[in-house]
Amino acid sequence: MTIPSLMAKHHQKQMEVQFKKAYSSLQQALYSIDPDMYATLSSNAGDTNTEFFTDLYSKYKVVNDKNVNRLYLQKNKYVIKTYTKQAGDMNQCAQLPSRIAADGSAIGGMYNCFANWIVIDTNGPKGKPNALGHDIFYFSLSNKGKLIPTGSKELGHWEMKDNTVYCNKDSTNIRNGSSCAYYAVSNTCPHDSSKTYWECLP
Repeated sequence: MTIPSLMAKHHQKQMEVQFKKAYSSLQQALYSIDPDMYATLSSNAGDTNTEFFTDLYSKYKVVNDKNVNRLYLQKNKYVIKTYTKQAGDMNQCAQLPSRIAADGSAIGGMYNCFANWIVIDTNGPKGKPNALGHDIFYFSLSNKGKLIPTGSKELGHWEMKDNTVYCNKDSTNIRNGSSCAYYAVSNTCPHDSSKTYWECLP
C-alpha cells in the first residue's frame, strides 16, 4: 500500500473508533436518565437548558460548558467541512456542540425546527477534521426518549431527510453530511453496499 492510502486507512479507523466511543457514551447517558425526565423536553425554539438536557450532560460527564461554540470559529466564522471535506456549514436546526466531555468529545442539544436534537463531535472542536459525517453527527430525539440518527427513514424532518443531498459523495450542498449518522450507526456505506461506512468515507 502507498503512504497516502495507509494514511487514509488510519484516518478511517480513527474516525470509526472515536465515533463508536462517543455514540456508546451517548446511549449510556440516555439509558441512565429517569424516564420521567423526558417530560421536561422543550417545545420552545432555541431552548438548550431544559432539565432533560442538563441531566443528559451530567450523565455524559461534561466538564466544560464555557464558550465551546467559539472553538469552531476562525476570524468570526464557523469553520465546518462537509462530508466531502469542502467548505461547509453546521446544520441550522441542531447547530454545533456546546459542551466538552471528560473524554474530549463534545455534545450539544436543543429544541429547534419543531424537534429535539442532539449533536456530537466525536473528538471535540480542537480535533480534526470537524467535518459532517466524519466527526460531527446529528440525532433527533423522540418525545419518548428514542434516539433517532439523522438519515433514518424514521426521521422525516425536511432539513435532513434527503440523503442524496445530505449524505452523498457527489453532493455540493454546504450541509452535506448532516444526515450521515444513520449510516455510521449501521456501518453501511450510503453509496456502495460492498463497503462499510468508514471504508467509503470521502
